[in-house]
Amino acid sequence: MNAAVITPADRLGLTLFISIAVHAIIVLGIVFAAPDPAKKNPYPTLDVILAQEESKKAPDEADYLAQTNQDGGGNTEQATRPTRPPPTPAPLPVSGQSDIISPPRQVAAPPLPQTTKLITRAADEAEVPDVAAATPDEEAAATPSAAQLIMRSREIAQLSAEIEDASRAYSKLPRQLTITSRSKAYRDAAYMEAWRTKVERIGNLNYPEEARRRNLSGSLVMNVAINPDGSVRHVEITHSSGEKALDDAAVRIVHLAAPYAPFLPEHRKNYDVINITRAWQFLGGNRFASD
Repeated sequence: MNAAVITPADRLGLTLFISIAVHAIIVLGIVFAAPDPAKKNPYPTLDVILAQEESKKAPDEADYLAQTNQDGGGNTEQATRPTRPPPTPAPLPVSGQSDIISPPRQVAAPPLPQTTKLITRAADEAEVPDVAAATPDEEAAATPSAAQLIMRSREIAQLSAEIEDASRAYSKLPRQLTITSRSKAYRDAAYMEAWRTKVERIGNLNYPEEARRRNLSGSLVMNVAINPDGSVRHVEITHSSGEKALDDAAVRIVHLAAPYAPFLPEHRKNYDVINITRAWQFLGGNRFASD
């Protein structure tokens, strides 16, 4: 009876089997545990926002803490969290020349390693290495010049300013009240009537000379935005009279009549801007009146 002969192939197979088994035990024995959501941060936090605009009066119900008061100042009705991009390091001025900007010092990049390209030919031929070294011209092209660095710094500064302007707009929209001739609330109607009376009186006292000379007449619709202190925020002609002289005269009369009465306490509590939309007429006999 012949004894079993152990060949090198048998020893190699046994070694590979043991190695695979050991690696499988190590790999499968590692357990990844997710963090426990029940554990809270033991350290207290404080949320502070940098305000972009400043208000004289603090809001009754503030949404955030900031370095100054801000009661509205964006273009959205929702209370969106304001954001500000991180500051960009500005280029340093050259000593003795305040109008020349020196680019930030750049660390020279390490030389590129040589790459080895394998060219495959016929199946019976060996692979021949093709070594391509970087030339000095390519290394010089990879390093930006001083002019390029200055241009990039200016582009970064411009983009930072645009991002800051965009983020500043996403705060709260000022609370606005629109009053027209169809308003029913007695406080709104009383405020608009006092405003209309003053504009009409000032308009008749300052009737435009060009309209009187050319005997112009016409009607227009005008929207006037008023601040809480009675000052004019802006004036817009929503429907033109067809005569630029009459439109310009109506806007001028509104500014001449300012400032108007401050907001009533009820208005000041709930609104930041009052918009009054009225139709006005330049009539014969040099008379300025509202419909």
